[in-house]
Amino acid sequence: MPIVSNSSGIGGRRIPLDVTLPDPLALARELRVGSRGASGASGMTKPTVRTPSTPLGLVTLALVIAMVSVLMVSLVITGGSYSAPAPGLPDPGALVVWGTPILRLLTDLAAIATIGWLLAASVLDPAGKGGVVSSTGRRDLMRAAIAAFIWATLSITQMIFALANILGLSLSETFTPQVISTFANEIPLTRALIAISVLALVIGVGALVSATTGAALSWLVVALVAASLPSLGGHGAGLGDHAVALTAGIAHVLGAFLWVGGLFALAIHAARKDFPIQKAVQRFSSIALVAFIFVAVSGLANAYTRLDSISQLITTGYGQITLAKVVVLVGLGAIAWIIRTRISQSLTTSRTWIFARVASIELLVMGLAVALGVALASSAPPRIETQFTSIGESLLGFSYPPAPTVTSVVFGFRLDPLFFTGALIAAGLYCFGVARLRSRGDTWPIGRTISWLLGISVVIWCTNSGIATYSQVSVSLHMTEHMVMAMFAPILLVLGAPATLALRAIKPSHGNERGPREWLVWFLHSWPTRILTNPFYVFFIYVIGLYGLYLTPAFGWLMGSHVGHVYMQLHFLFAGYLFYWIIIGIDPRPKPLPYWGRFMLLLMAISVHGFFAVILMMSTDLSLAPEWYSIVRPPWVTDLLADSETGGQIAWALAEIPSVLVMVVISIQWARNDDRESKRNDRQADRDGNAEMNAYNDRLAQLAEHDRRNS
Repeated sequence: MPIVSNSSGIGGRRIPLDVTLPDPLALARELRVGSRGASGASGMTKPTVRTPSTPLGLVTLALVIAMVSVLMVSLVITGGSYSAPAPGLPDPGALVVWGTPILRLLTDLAAIATIGWLLAASVLDPAGKGGVVSSTGRRDLMRAAIAAFIWATLSITQMIFALANILGLSLSETFTPQVISTFANEIPLTRALIAISVLALVIGVGALVSATTGAALSWLVVALVAASLPSLGGHGAGLGDHAVALTAGIAHVLGAFLWVGGLFALAIHAARKDFPIQKAVQRFSSIALVAFIFVAVSGLANAYTRLDSISQLITTGYGQITLAKVVVLVGLGAIAWIIRTRISQSLTTSRTWIFARVASIELLVMGLAVALGVALASSAPPRIETQFTSIGESLLGFSYPPAPTVTSVVFGFRLDPLFFTGALIAAGLYCFGVARLRSRGDTWPIGRTISWLLGISVVIWCTNSGIATYSQVSVSLHMTEHMVMAMFAPILLVLGAPATLALRAIKPSHGNERGPREWLVWFLHSWPTRILTNPFYVFFIYVIGLYGLYLTPAFGWLMGSHVGHVYMQLHFLFAGYLFYWIIIGIDPRPKPLPYWGRFMLLLMAISVHGFFAVILMMSTDLSLAPEWYSIVRPPWVTDLLADSETGGQIAWALAEIPSVLVMVVISIQWARNDDRESKRNDRQADRDGNAEMNAYNDRLAQLAEHDRRNS
């Protein structure tokens, strides 16, 4: 069936498109012909066969209808379709029950389109000089803005349907100020949809007024954050695997939306022949490979959190749809491999149609995968929720650990896939950069490599060892984790100088397009980095933030959810990294502090941090999250106040060690800087005959002569 169009979405111009779904065997023969061109072995030119054109709008509508049909069939199989409840039970009606997942599908499609056009404008499209978007990029930003406004509208509409479905009310009963104002901000899903709608509106306005690739990339990051919000309250949150479900859900959404969105934008450009897309396809193939890995691994993790056994893949409707999605994913991987190995390397302007045809097939299969994913997200999984014996264990998502010992705290293990995977990736990329430098004969200090790997090890220990488990039920052990995560790990990571390594290891891009190295340079000199490295801002979030977090209800509120706990750990790590980056960092930063300023900032931090520890030790009541630690209280915590006082003592003691270490590092750096400055002055004096010193002495002589004459 042909997928072609003779119309354009923006500007009103009609542009012929020649995108068709080919016969697979014929396409394979075309790929084998490859670079031999249009002539056969006999030298005769093959006739060009043109297929009748179909408007792109009709093709898109047909694809959406097919996806909705697949979604509805999948809902019937998984048990997520409408069935009339027993008399007396709330009934939102068939329109609400069917409309909610359909609106979710349409909302996801709008999000995918927004992300795809922003990815094209920031990374895939040809760029203008100085980071300014080209005319193609500007049109893609306009398309992203339109898609974002549609995304916002669909999100708020889906919120109303979801609210009606959860409350068991009809649309007329739900769409009232009383119901919406009372319940919309109390349910995680509807609250996320409201936030998405606001962010999508901001993205739409931002895309309209943006003119640089840096701004487009910033809006892309915001769009990815917005798209991941519904995953924070998914099915797996209540199944006893909070960390795995959260990490897998977000990774799945980010990988799938980047993959589908980028391919969608490239397919449209290939069909319209807006620009030579060979480089864009090659850049996107790397993005697609990473996205495929994310989708595949996170899909397996999602299945683990929602199924009790492998047999449920066959015996339950939910498992059957999951299995169908796996088959679709394998097919997508095969098509992506064809694009990466057989098309992207030999793509020319005259062969753009090959990519357009294969991409159209992949988009069709991707649409089916998205529909299956929405059906799974809208249906109850067969896994039985884990039942715990106490309210505290239900809040934690795991049973109380035994009384802490050195072995259980230091050598215990509980997987946190977000930090564990992220840390391993960071270590692998660093080692790859060092290996690349050494392969071309360059050197890299071994001390920096050791420092980075030790810092990664500390992060893994803080988030995956026994201390990570015990910190959620004990104030003293929480403060131990905090001090190590916020002080020891950042110091080691900063001394590893990862940005300097990346700048040396990554090859620069050619032309105006920004590659990874150019994006890193842009980030290091961008206005967000100037704000992030401002000493007043860093001092506020690193030190003053302690008071705002621990001495207010914010601490208990964040401890009450896995998302909040992850946020705190990320805050500790990044706040510490920023603080030590501007104090002892080797990597370039927008405006380095003088060494005396670094000493002053460190002394102020030590003083304010010490005062915080004194507050904890002198407190006569439980001041740290009493609403959390009084509920999540294992039998071996017999005195909450004593535990809190111990936490203050730990905060005081552990802060001294890294502070002394940092003072030593600053002193060494200051001394080395003076030595370099002296050597530079000596070399300058050798070159100009000590002109600066002679000029200074002449000036002193003139002043002395002036004083003698006036006396």
